Amino acid sequence: MDRDSRKRRLERFARNAQIFPGGDHETGNCAACARIIAERFGGEVRGYFHGHNPTASVGQTEGGHDFALTSDRFLVDPWLFHYYGESPVLDMSIEEDREDAWARYGPEENWQRLPDVSRVQPGQVRKVRSSLSAKVG
Repeated sequence: MDRDSRKRRLERFARNAQIFPGGDHETGNCAACARIIAERFGGEVRGYFHGHNPTASVGQTEGGHDFALTSDRFLVDPWLFHYYGESPVLDMSIEEDREDAWARYGPEENWQRLPDVSRVQPGQVRKVRSSLSAKVG
């Protein structure tokens, strides 16, 4: 599958309101949305506390943010699409998309991998983020 086809497939999936209904559903949480992407398409969940990544525009009011980074370097963020209407997929192999990612999410070196987030149950994400904070701080 070429990169354009892969991006279109990721876009369709990320925009699907049945998969990502938000609200009281677990997908009302950015980490849960990212976990679904990582489990379905491969990759990992990355995130940050806004205090450790102050140039990021996403996550200012929420205190931080999480998103998926696929193994083929697509940044996928269905939560941002469903709550803020931003494009949910950026191809990190394209300079313009990388610049958009850095404007949204700050420098890549500030994106921490959430360990074992695919095995975290809803409501436990804060515990994982707290352990990251202890390592970063």
